[in-house]
Amino acid sequence: MGLMTVDPVLIVPAVVGALALVALLVWRVPRRWRVRRRLRGLSRQLDSFDPDVRARAGAAVVELGLTRRTANVLTHSLAREEDRRVRFGVALAVVRNSDGSRRRRVRRLRKWAVEEVADHGHPVHQGLEWKRTRIVWRAPAPQS
Repeated sequence: MGLMTVDPVLIVPAVVGALALVALLVWRVPRRWRVRRRLRGLSRQLDSFDPDVRARAGAAVVELGLTRRTANVLTHSLAREEDRRVRFGVALAVVRNSDGSRRRRVRRLRKWAVEEVADHGHPVHQGLEWKRTRIVWRAPAPQS
C-alpha cells in the first residue's frame, strides 16, 4: 500500500460531508435573503404616514422573530413614533412573542414593551413584569 493510494473509507465521509455542507448552504442562504428583503420592505412601511400601516408593519416585523436585526429596526422606528396606538400595538406584539432570545437589544425591546403595556393602564396588563431577561405575567390578586 503506497502513500498515494486512495482509500474509500476516507473519501466517502469527506464527500458526504461536503455534500451536506452544500445542501445546508443551498437551503439556508435563500431563506436569509428572503427574510432580509421582507424586513427592508417592512422597514419602509414603518416610515409610512398612515398609523395603521405602521402598526401592521411593526407587528409583522415581530412575527419575523425577535433578533438583533429586527430589534434594531423596531427600536429605530419607535424612537421617532408619536402615535400611542402604534406604540401600543408593537408593544403587544413583542409581549406576545416572548421567545428566548437573550440579545441585549431584544431584552431592551422587551423591557420597553412591558413598560409601554403597563402604562396603557388596562387591569389585565398590570400583571406583566420584567424579570431580568424575560417577561412574566403574575395574575392579580382576586378582589373580594
